[in-house]
Amino acid sequence: MSNTLPSPAEDLYAGIQLTRPLLRNITARLEADLQDTGFSTGQRAIMEALLGCGRATAPELTALLQISRQLTGRLLKEMTGSGALLTEANPRHRTSLYYRLSDESRSRIEALRAREMRDIAAFAARFSAEEIRAFRKVQQALNDAFSPARTG
Repeated sequence: MSNTLPSPAEDLYAGIQLTRPLLRNITARLEADLQDTGFSTGQRAIMEALLGCGRATAPELTALLQISRQLTGRLLKEMTGSGALLTEANPRHRTSLYYRLSDESRSRIEALRAREMRDIAAFAARFSAEEIRAFRKVQQALNDAFSPARTG
């Protein structure tokens, strides 16, 4: 066994290899948190996006969440059908609607986010602000580097 430290590239590669199990673990946690809400992880993503921007069209949500148009359409149809989302006319485009959260959906996602932020704040206390900024910077750079728009 060698006593040499890995190169920065090898260390970064090892970190990238942790991404798949991390995503599985995050997804499992999100699914567990949503278990009694009646919402799927995809629906939660839509609600979170709309919480951040207020209202959006289907193409805007597709781009923001980096998911397929078909999945966005299916989720929006499910959520408007259940009353979780409301629609309004888009004056700039006759066939495109704006989607926004119902009052109940807004309350539910805000409560879920508040609980999660308490947990994340407790976890974040283990790290310095500088370490968290560096983590976010590397994550964003990796996302940009591996983006389908960039790679293919």
